[in-house]
Amino acid sequence: MLESLIGMYHRHQKYLMVFIGVCLVGWFLTPYVHIFLGLKLGLIVGWFNYWLLMRRTQAMTKALAENRNFYGIGTVARMGSVLLATIIATQLPEYFHVYSMLTGLGIAYAVIFLDFILYSLYRRKKLTKREG
Repeated sequence: MLESLIGMYHRHQKYLMVFIGVCLVGWFLTPYVHIFLGLKLGLIVGWFNYWLLMRRTQAMTKALAENRNFYGIGTVARMGSVLLATIIATQLPEYFHVYSMLTGLGIAYAVIFLDFILYSLYRRKKLTKREG
């Protein structure tokens, strides 16, 4: 099961890299620099939070397999990184658009959610072909 989580994480990394590339293109080619910088900041923090959650999930799985105690999944660190990104965006509004930063944070979770739906539909279609 852990291997499938790691594979899913790598697939999501590719999608997030595409979104960051779109932000870079928008940053260089449009006059809406602060909007795309805010999106990029949110995407990077969202990606960091996802990486941290994945790392903690791996550690929890390993601890449970070895019958050891496990303490937390890094909620405080993830909330702290969101707080830091919010402080950066509010203190430097000429560089970062706050609402775009919040949208960028949400994109990381939207990628996870949409990938889950699409992969579930793909797997269901594959199973019905096998049965039929």
